[in-house]
Amino acid sequence: MTVQSLWGEELAWIENDELREKTARVWQLALERSVLSAEDLQRIPFTLKAGPDMKVSFMAHKRAVVHVAKEAALKMQQFFGDDLPVNLDTVIAGAILCDVGKLLEYELDENG
Repeated sequence: MTVQSLWGEELAWIENDELREKTARVWQLALERSVLSAEDLQRIPFTLKAGPDMKVSFMAHKRAVVHVAKEAALKMQQFFGDDLPVNLDTVIAGAILCDVGKLLEYELDENG
């Protein structure tokens, strides 16, 4: 599993090629340095604070955050127009990157 398989749809929303590539590269570097694999991100809970019954995975949560951020930015563009410009590419990239550091913080235990 690759960064593209984790974020393909959402990365494609970023129109600026350089920003899209840099965003993907940050995730690639984090995966290379993490004890977690891309597959792990599909199964581990997005938070350890909710208890052992949490079924929402890290990636399900992350992708939801990106989708909500995009929709919020589109609404801001609709309501504010040129009075408060919102760069959709920056919002999407920021949402994709907002928790990438967790890949370097997490540790696997005997339960994975």
